[in-house]
Amino acid sequence: MKTPEGMFVAAVLILASVAVRPGASPEDSPAHPGVAHPQADADERGRLLALGRKLFVARCSRCHGERGEKPLSTGLPLSQRKLMPEHLAQSVKGRLQDSTEEQRQAVQLYIESFLNQESRERTSN
Repeated sequence: MKTPEGMFVAAVLILASVAVRPGASPEDSPAHPGVAHPQADADERGRLLALGRKLFVARCSRCHGERGEKPLSTGLPLSQRKLMPEHLAQSVKGRLQDSTEEQRQAVQLYIESFLNQESRERTSN
């Protein structure tokens, strides 16, 4: 039978093993899954979305429309396609070969924002 003291010792040992991993930082703990300041992440996401929108409008909107709503000769508008993130990343990388990795990630984030919006609108109707 487990005693309260035994359970306490086991819990302390488990927590200590997580907290004292070599090279671990406080952000690596379960209470902080890689994010020290959630607001900083929201600000970074907003910055990347703005950059992605700017690049998409400049480089892609002539064919796709500003929000991917323009039908293409090859099929559905971008906003209505069901694209897996890895396929989208591959397409963006191929189309924006002369761009930085951050710029490509920003464009992918922007595209995902309207892909997800289109999906939400279809399921709410």
